[in-house]
Amino acid sequence: MKVITRFAPSPTGYLHIGGVRTALFNFVFAKKNNGTFLVRIEDTDKERSEDKYIDAIREGLAWIGLNPDEEPIKQSDRFDVYKNEANRLVEEGKAYLDEGAIRLKVNKEGSTHVKDLVYGEIEFVNKELDDLVILRSDSSPTYHFCNVIDDNFQNVTHIIRGEDHLPNTPKQIQIVNALGYKGFEYAHLPLVLGEDKKRLSKRHAATDLMSYKADGYLPEAVLNMLAKLGWSKTEEDIFSLAFLIDVFEIDQIQRSGSIFDIERLNFVNQAHLSQKTDDELTDLIKPFNTLNEFSLDDHHDPHHLIRLCLGSGNNLRELSSFIKPFVAEFEEYNEPDFSKHLLGSEAVLKHFIDVLKNIDDWTEVAIDHLIEDAKDILQLPMPKIGLPLRVALIGRAKSPQLGSTIYLINKELVIKRLEKALKILTEH
Repeated sequence: MKVITRFAPSPTGYLHIGGVRTALFNFVFAKKNNGTFLVRIEDTDKERSEDKYIDAIREGLAWIGLNPDEEPIKQSDRFDVYKNEANRLVEEGKAYLDEGAIRLKVNKEGSTHVKDLVYGEIEFVNKELDDLVILRSDSSPTYHFCNVIDDNFQNVTHIIRGEDHLPNTPKQIQIVNALGYKGFEYAHLPLVLGEDKKRLSKRHAATDLMSYKADGYLPEAVLNMLAKLGWSKTEEDIFSLAFLIDVFEIDQIQRSGSIFDIERLNFVNQAHLSQKTDDELTDLIKPFNTLNEFSLDDHHDPHHLIRLCLGSGNNLRELSSFIKPFVAEFEEYNEPDFSKHLLGSEAVLKHFIDVLKNIDDWTEVAIDHLIEDAKDILQLPMPKIGLPLRVALIGRAKSPQLGSTIYLINKELVIKRLEKALKILTEH
């Protein structure tokens, strides 16, 4: 049997993190088994479904690297199919008209047994089910009905979805049996929770997938993070999609809800950024530099600058903002850093203005020698030298090593900023 899975989002909003996790496990399970991954747009909610959300779903899946193997189908194109199947059930005596709607006659005897690939054997008592509306009075299909029909039409073998759909399963099996379909295997995933252990929603900061792209998170990092939400077969923290496909087993999915931790995503994203080549990092950060209104095209050592600053930003947006003072004017000094470190440092500024004006070898090694000499000449510990200089040069106390910080700003700009800071202190 060829494995076929599907991801079936509703275009009533933007693609969110919980949905992406569902898409990921469907994709990985299919690829692990040399199968097919499909996408279906469940746009039967005419009032809330919008084309912009369909476009966002397509864009998001493409960015994250979960492309379907076939062109997605839209349920809104298949209303005649659902109507015909509903009428067939009426003709066969398995459904009946009810004030313009069509209801399925539910078999209320015995139980419906579901062998879930995550939760194991589950029993649902049939007498607790009401006859199901499958076609509303306006001829629109209900969620349960059209999904069963489409899953059968697309030859889906495994339905992998959130555990909130588990109560829907016996209803859909009743529809499967009435229609005479073969049926499907089920796997229900634990919900993605916020740090308050409640279901992840808009109140938990950014949940829209593309907001993470806009902030400069890598798609491979997002997938890496999501894979660890509810699945933990591997002890590896940082891995690729290809690795995940190779080692993934669906019975390793845990049954308890998993907490989405932004700090964990930050850690994973930094790790994936560090694996990029210098050229890759330069290309990745360029759009964010443009947003910040500066360029590294004329910088004397852009690769070194990016690499040294890499750990100072959780994402490319933050990294670009951290780098900006090295190449463009900063608006103001960080006030706490100014008061704590820069005030009273006139002697340090004067010394470095003099020695840096006369240096011809603008290298980290040469600059480090000047710094070592300054400790003896000024009779000051390194923090009393380094922290004031950092604040004077980039407006804050946080930066790479002092020699690197000075080197990564061109000589002319270094002198200009030191003189500006000295003037401010003199007039303070």
